[in-house]
Amino acid sequence: MQEERERRIGLNEAFFRSVNEQIDALTRDVAVDADLEIVCECGSADCFARLSVLRSDYERVRDDETLFIAVPGHEIPAVEDVVERAETHVVLRKRPGTPAGDVAVATAPR
Repeated sequence: MQEERERRIGLNEAFFRSVNEQIDALTRDVAVDADLEIVCECGSADCFARLSVLRSDYERVRDDETLFIAVPGHEIPAVEDVVERAETHVVLRKRPGTPAGDVAVATAPR
């Protein structure tokens, strides 16, 4: 049961990551390092919070398939660790070898 819950959390996060990849692609020509308005990549299927990050920060996070960007307080300690805190967001890392971590790697967009 716990593994299925963690897998669903991972799938939710992967979905929001894919939405943000589409936002990134559609706005890439606007400005190289302007703020990028994205959706929270937390594991809650009910969350549609928006946040603003520098495109360079977004790209840095996307370079690691186990990292996600979320609104502070949206982390789920059972499946991820906070590896960075900023005023507007936190960067979350999925744990390797867990259902959520496996989903993160399998669904990496880059």
